[in-house]
Amino acid sequence: MADLVDDIKAKIGIEELVSQYVPLKKAGRNLKGLCPFHSEKTPSFVVSPEKQICYCFGCSRGGDIFAFIQELESVSFTEALQILGDKAGIKVDASKLEKKAPKGEKDIYFRAHELACSFFEEKLHGTSEGKKVLDYLYKRGLKDETIKEFRIGFAPDSYDSLHPYLLKKGIPKNVLYKSGLVSANNLADDNIYDKYRARLIFPIFDYFGKVCGFGGRALKKDQAPKYLNSPENLIYNKSKVLYGLSHAKKVVKEKDLLILVEGYFDVILPYQSGVRNVVATSGIALSDAQAKLIKRLTPNVVTCFDNDDAGFEATKRSYFVLRSQDLNVRTVDEMEGKDPADFIADDGGDFENVISRARDFEDVFVDKLIGDNNIETISGRAAIVRESAPLYARMSPAAGDLFMRALARKLNLKESVLYDEMRNLRLKADHPARLVNTKKNDSSDVLRFGVDNVFFSLLLEYPFLFPLIRDKADLENFDNEFKSIYNELTTQYNHAQGGVEVWDFDRGVLSDLSDKVSFLRLYAEDLYGEFSKEMLENELLKLVDRMGQERRISKLKNIQTEIEQAEKSGDKERLKVLLEEQMREINKKQLCPEQPNL
Repeated sequence: MADLVDDIKAKIGIEELVSQYVPLKKAGRNLKGLCPFHSEKTPSFVVSPEKQICYCFGCSRGGDIFAFIQELESVSFTEALQILGDKAGIKVDASKLEKKAPKGEKDIYFRAHELACSFFEEKLHGTSEGKKVLDYLYKRGLKDETIKEFRIGFAPDSYDSLHPYLLKKGIPKNVLYKSGLVSANNLADDNIYDKYRARLIFPIFDYFGKVCGFGGRALKKDQAPKYLNSPENLIYNKSKVLYGLSHAKKVVKEKDLLILVEGYFDVILPYQSGVRNVVATSGIALSDAQAKLIKRLTPNVVTCFDNDDAGFEATKRSYFVLRSQDLNVRTVDEMEGKDPADFIADDGGDFENVISRARDFEDVFVDKLIGDNNIETISGRAAIVRESAPLYARMSPAAGDLFMRALARKLNLKESVLYDEMRNLRLKADHPARLVNTKKNDSSDVLRFGVDNVFFSLLLEYPFLFPLIRDKADLENFDNEFKSIYNELTTQYNHAQGGVEVWDFDRGVLSDLSDKVSFLRLYAEDLYGEFSKEMLENELLKLVDRMGQERRISKLKNIQTEIEQAEKSGDKERLKVLLEEQMREINKKQLCPEQPNL
């Protein structure tokens, strides 16, 4: 495990990884950007190429490359290992890693889905009913090896075919219910029945190729719904899964292109024909989480949805979501109203060639607007300009300039007039482009480190400061971790005799608290990296005074509370003692008015 982690870290630098998700700017020895974990206006997210860590001083989240992916993608360490292994080109055998971990609730769900998938496969290939369904698949153009590779199955027309099998295998009833494999009038009794009946079954795989859900296509006439999909549960979140991605991700990275389609067959038939970088949204609107998943693999997307009005609206919605992640979007518009599956199965169409001729979505969109509106009329031109505004708002300055020139030519307008019109337009509050850019819980306030944190960040990053405060630090007021750190620094300083140039961070509590120590050092490096030695010394002394001031203020507040209690109880003796203590604190030497650079 340690060798695998080190190998991946050797291939992927923290700055290389983070920059795929966050625009970073140089800030001294470090890089800085807006935090990907919370909304903010002032950058507080720091990346240290030297220390190979990142950290947000606003929300206190960060770490090495594995911690970053775990936090950003909401995955386990093992899953982060697989994601980064993919990026680094290093094979990660998840099965070996998972054997070392105790089985949890997710494992039960995955086992239930794997058993169900194998059951559906057996019913497709090993029953007389299944043979008829196989014939249907052959007519759709699928070959045996493709059917087996995507593990397509068949759910018999029976209420009690699947669930007795799974119950015998030890799968709890509530797992079957939450997975959408059974329905029940009353879960408390035994009256449960199979939910998937007389359906063609498409297993849905997660990023790592494990079965996490199912899509069941109706096989009977007038059977509703046409597609029955798994409900969201412990292992399946439809907004975070793209059908076919586990099959496609390697080719997506190789070709640096992902093709986005709508349905299961639209993935499978192109895959069979040799176009293997295709994934599907599976009947739902593309989500931000899915766009981020795509961005992990490539910045380039070609959308290929139906050419009817509903398909075009889906294409437009997807465009705004993809552009919100700064992805480049092209669109296929020359398949004569056919979806990819029919284009390949019916005509033997050269799908790869069609993809190569995909056009920028902006061009396709404007051409459609011109076709739908009379550009000879004022109202027609106004409608085109109005509908084009959201696209223009999502473009870079260079792309926007080219777009405006082309649009001005097509509408026979002066560029200056078109620019004026765009500036005057205001998007409606519920427009998709505005919704995509809405930041929830946005706050311009960056949470500050406490004084104790800043104090120790300076000591850890600049050991030459330690002698200044050896006799001035009040350990009683530090928490236990800081006391332990201070004692370790004192021990190392005393052993060094002539002074410490660099602390030994692999020793004792500095090693045990390595994450905290690294983040503290990163804070000092970011905030004080340009300070001279003299400035750092002054800053440290001001911090000592500041800590003393805050603790005296806190002590005075506590004394005042006790005075009020003594007055209420009539305890004159106690009151006298407290008033004397209060005067001693007030008369103590006033602090330096100059404040540290927090």
